[in-house]
Amino acid sequence: MTKKLRLIINYTYFLFLSAIIFSCAGSPKARTPPLWVTDTEKAYPDRDWLIVVEAEQDAKLAERAAVTRLAQVFRVDLVSVTNANRQFAETISSVKGKSSLITSQSQDIAQELVSTSAVSGLIGLQVESWANPQGRSYANARMNRAESSARYSAMIRENEKVIGGLQEEAERKPQTFEAFQALNLAYSFATVTDNFHSLLTVLDPSAVSRRPSYGNAEAVKSLAQSAGRSIVITVRVNGDNSGRIEKAFTESLNSRGFRTSAMGDNSYVLTASFQLEDVDLANPNNYKYARYILNYSLKNKDGAELLSSSNNGREGHLTVSEARQRAIRAAEQDIASTGFAVNFDAYFASL
Repeated sequence: MTKKLRLIINYTYFLFLSAIIFSCAGSPKARTPPLWVTDTEKAYPDRDWLIVVEAEQDAKLAERAAVTRLAQVFRVDLVSVTNANRQFAETISSVKGKSSLITSQSQDIAQELVSTSAVSGLIGLQVESWANPQGRSYANARMNRAESSARYSAMIRENEKVIGGLQEEAERKPQTFEAFQALNLAYSFATVTDNFHSLLTVLDPSAVSRRPSYGNAEAVKSLAQSAGRSIVITVRVNGDNSGRIEKAFTESLNSRGFRTSAMGDNSYVLTASFQLEDVDLANPNNYKYARYILNYSLKNKDGAELLSSSNNGREGHLTVSEARQRAIRAAEQDIASTGFAVNFDAYFASL
């Protein structure tokens, strides 16, 4: 046996023996349950911690059960809270840079919500598990009352400032799309802030008397709806003999919460022209064809154009009358979902 081989064998034996010694030394410690299993109140006093302990056949199940039961203590639906957090983060991402009110603090809150949503939707949540020698697993889900309360309170204060600023912005621009969008954004902030306050009141019961300055999300939603109803859009369509094109425009706008009128000096004016013409197109089936041409332009009260487009399409049938009807229906579809509606929503998203 070479000297090198002997050294390798001796080193391997040393590692093996060390592992056994370490294992034996560690076993009594592993068998000793942590204090939070035997005396939860002593380990994490209720005055300082909100904690629940659950036992299951494996650690993952125990942890999941503990988090679920902790959520029940908060009396919230974690799925709804998590979804609201994610939607809020997406909203912040989409409006970033478009409003001076969306500060770096707002972006930090959104990022924090994204990371917590992946776990439970609860900020400051800690989860720990331990298995006894028989394989039974215990887990606790806990939150430090002071630390979590401080974080939720800070987020509430920051969001209150943003909501108040958005409401003031809306008041400065009455009967405008900008006011409507500002209040819709304020509603997004209010929805997650309502959740923050609900969670805070469980961690710190004294917070029950400290209602958010904006009231609640439903109050902000009501303001947004009122702002939408205050906007009246004049709709004028030339060449629409049947009135169906004007109806398609009004229904599209009404479905988005705005009122429409055929006359009057209103906040916005939508003018459109509609042409329907027969098309002489040779084909083996002797089909008859009709084409529609639709132009529209939306302007504000100052005459500034907000959006415009020119669309057309062709439809065919065995008869001229049915080809024309199909062309009108295609124009209605264009307004309701594929053309005007898409452009209008894109304009809104740009505000």
